Amino acid sequence: MTAALVSILSMAVLGLPVALAVDRRARGPVLIGTAFLYGSGLVFFVLMALSVIGVRWTTVTVVAGLLGCWVAGWIRVLRNREPRQLSNPVQAHILDLATLLTLTGYALFATLAPLWEWDYWAIWGLKARVFLEHGGIDWRFLQSRWNVFAHADYPLLVPLNYDFVALLGGGWSDRWLGVLFVAWAVAALLIVRGLAAQERPAFPASLLTLAAASVAVSGYVGLAEGALIAFGGAGVLFIRRAILFDDAAAWRHGALFLGLAANVKNEGLALLVAVGVAVLILKPRMVVRLWPAAALAAPWLILRAAHTLPTDIVAGSVVSRIVARLPYLVPMGRFLLDRLHQPWSWLALIAGIAVAPAARRRREAFVLLVTAVQLAFFIASYLATPHDPRWHIATSWPRLTLQLALPITFAVIMMLAVSFPGVQESADAEARSEQQ
Repeated sequence: MTAALVSILSMAVLGLPVALAVDRRARGPVLIGTAFLYGSGLVFFVLMALSVIGVRWTTVTVVAGLLGCWVAGWIRVLRNREPRQLSNPVQAHILDLATLLTLTGYALFATLAPLWEWDYWAIWGLKARVFLEHGGIDWRFLQSRWNVFAHADYPLLVPLNYDFVALLGGGWSDRWLGVLFVAWAVAALLIVRGLAAQERPAFPASLLTLAAASVAVSGYVGLAEGALIAFGGAGVLFIRRAILFDDAAAWRHGALFLGLAANVKNEGLALLVAVGVAVLILKPRMVVRLWPAAALAAPWLILRAAHTLPTDIVAGSVVSRIVARLPYLVPMGRFLLDRLHQPWSWLALIAGIAVAPAARRRREAFVLLVTAVQLAFFIASYLATPHDPRWHIATSWPRLTLQLALPITFAVIMMLAVSFPGVQESADAEARSEQQ
């Protein structure tokens, strides 16, 4: 466990100058949460860069590369002469203890045993172990037709984070890798708590965070869902704030986290496109502010193309499969409803949207639109899949709907928060939404 905890602390320290360079006002939960996520992303890019330039991974080379980035980050922060206007501190509430208790229970679950999921053994953990023994990304392994089951086209942020833990620990051990998933969940909830506190008083902000705790954690420990929930959820929520309050720092955070989400899973790349579609519809002139997301997504996409790592979803005749399955869209929809992740929670979210004032629904149009577009992408992938659709839905749909749950939960509770007795806009809110 020591190596995993040291790795998590190291990521937070490494990401701190990045978080401050993006937003000098950051403090408290938002600063801690963003720092860890940036550190996790920095580990991925440094290890990938070392592989590209042919430098073998060792503890010395990896630490040296990371320290170089850390020093460069602090130089950037210190050269920024703009006054650092701190936001008001987040006020604690008794409900925060319930959130802490929830995370404690999740930590016990995630670290109860070595990682056990089949996809961890066949994809995420397998790649990390192969890369560690190779001393870098093993392109021959990814290109081999015998390893198609490992999804060679999947981005590598999660496996390379595993390798960072192994390098600091002096060797491979998956006994305590579950701690990473706790850290990703904690980072996501710290961001949720901080963003909610900027718009609402302590009680509704802490209640929202407690509700989000059930969807910020991934039961699929060892798979990439935990990281994608954190990066993707943070990205969507920061872009939401950027649209509502014309917050330049939130635009930067949101774009960077969406770019990192695109390096976690292919669904993260789809989420980036969904956000782009939503911004084009609501704020078309602002879509250029997402360029950092595209810049972060590009290196892996270029490497994937250069090494000819195919994506199975587009194998064969995609159009013919879609056309052949369109008549079965209704039964497919029923099967999707049967396999929905936590159907009662989704029913509650739909009910919340229905009873919320129309003005509040308009205010949360961005998150609602992103969720709808991403769901459409998922359904299109089931129509196009070269695999049996029922098998594909049964093995992936619950995880995919979990990926969407954090931002929509945040938005729905924000819609309803004004209905709580005595709850008004927080004094910390910097502006009113143009969509109110």
